[in-house]
Amino acid sequence: MKHEPLELGLKIEDAILVNEKLKDFVVYKSGKPRIDFKNKEAMKEYNIAILGHVFGLDMDFHEDALIPTPINRYLFIKNIFDEKDDIKDVLEIGTGSGIISILIAKYFECNVTATDTVSDYLKIAKDNISKNNLTSKINLIDSKGKIIFDIPELKNKKFDLIISYPPYYADNSVASKRSFGGAFASEVELIGGGAYGEVFSQKIIEEGMDHLNNGGIVAIMFPEKPFERRKFVEDKILELGLTLEKSEITTGKRIRHIIKAKKE
Repeated sequence: MKHEPLELGLKIEDAILVNEKLKDFVVYKSGKPRIDFKNKEAMKEYNIAILGHVFGLDMDFHEDALIPTPINRYLFIKNIFDEKDDIKDVLEIGTGSGIISILIAKYFECNVTATDTVSDYLKIAKDNISKNNLTSKINLIDSKGKIIFDIPELKNKKFDLIISYPPYYADNSVASKRSFGGAFASEVELIGGGAYGEVFSQKIIEEGMDHLNNGGIVAIMFPEKPFERRKFVEDKILELGLTLEKSEITTGKRIRHIIKAKKE
């Protein structure tokens, strides 16, 4: 690994100094600054401040996309690399703004292939990669709604790590605004499937196992609920004869679960 951020956090009073746009969203209670993180624009500007100050990254996000939590994503990646330090080639499925791929390329010095199916997200990711001088380390691919199979650029490719924080839309999902983060779930993104949106993740495991080097890992991050979604994916890993490993990370009050399928 190249180096670690000195401190994984940024107080609001310091974030205001880093990103002056935050001043428009601050209220003071008992003399201390507070930000309403239910406001998508406020959350965006705060996370831009964290990316700049903590990670040394210049990034932006698409107005319709979920605003990713940088520290959450970094801890997801670090959890994997702390246990496996020989990762060189990585595939990220569903890169969005490019944040996970960019963190991997910068802090863990890997070559990354990143896919997405939304053209506007790919444009934002391309800009973010360019601004952070990582064009030589990250290759973007339009997946055209595919996962791994039937993507010509991935044919016969092998990776040490396949990573994703994927969409979790169930069979009855419709295109709509999500309440948290204000993301817009367009028709092209409704690629989950199953009662709990578990099918997309299961397919990542199924298709990914044929694109792993020996000892390689497929790692997927899940929110705390519903438990059933994780259980279906864990069962699929065991059904395929892969080794199941599980971890948890906590940021604030949020618990995230990391499910890993290892190819022995």
